[in-house]
Amino acid sequence: MTSTVTAERTAHSYPGSLYLLPSDEPERERLLKQHQLYTRLFSGRLIFPPVSLSESAEILDIGTGAGAWLCDARSQLPESVQIYGVDIESRLYPSVTSPNIHLSVGSATSLPSYWSSKFELVHQRLLIAAYTREQWFKAVDEMYRVLAPGGYVQLIETGPEWRSGAKTAKHVLFLDDFLGRKGQMIRCTVYLADILKSAGFVDVSEEEVNMNLGKWAGPDGIEGRDSTIGAWRGMRDAVMKAGGMGYFATGEEFDKAIDGVAEEWDTAEGSHTQIRVVYGRKP
Repeated sequence: MTSTVTAERTAHSYPGSLYLLPSDEPERERLLKQHQLYTRLFSGRLIFPPVSLSESAEILDIGTGAGAWLCDARSQLPESVQIYGVDIESRLYPSVTSPNIHLSVGSATSLPSYWSSKFELVHQRLLIAAYTREQWFKAVDEMYRVLAPGGYVQLIETGPEWRSGAKTAKHVLFLDDFLGRKGQMIRCTVYLADILKSAGFVDVSEEEVNMNLGKWAGPDGIEGRDSTIGAWRGMRDAVMKAGGMGYFATGEEFDKAIDGVAEEWDTAEGSHTQIRVVYGRKP
């Protein structure tokens, strides 16, 4: 797979956010396909904890993006359930007019004060490229605050490992350094259960599936490759604005490295990472 992208992407415009991925039409398409893949990998499940939503339940989707999870959840729930979506950028929001969908712009580290004890379920997926370690704790504290007693939070992230060959290992080391210098954690899944517990959540549980990467694994392997490579390629502008971090002299060098990882996944049978779900209950 060689699909080098040289054009500058459209970034978000939220003040102070460290989110590294773009906010444009290619990213919307990637997010929608990624959602479909994750849903297949988890056998169609969208809600993981043993929560019994009431007829008048309100649920929150943090980092809504293109709204794929939110719209799918809406189709599986009674129309009386109110679904809120929040993101730092509205550009990717779905064009839905349903009276039980409510979209707004904001940060998970500072949710509206009037949302305290409001939701029966809070869902967040793939903000590995958004939070510093300190912001993870702050965001989870906010999730705890806006949940009603007995409500659940579920967090879904990739990793902690990306198994393949030398090119993959080299790029993961780069990502570890690049994100680490910003205070972010490429292996955030290792810490999520403890972060939930430190915020006061109980009955904290984890589920995990492997996501195969590359043509050797068939259609889902191709989708896993494209989803992950698309996210990594989307960091190009942020990397080059940081001067390449001593790893890449030009954007073309970055693109070439990403192409090499994709080609490695296609030929290295067994290439994979993990998708981990961590959830807990507010007492």
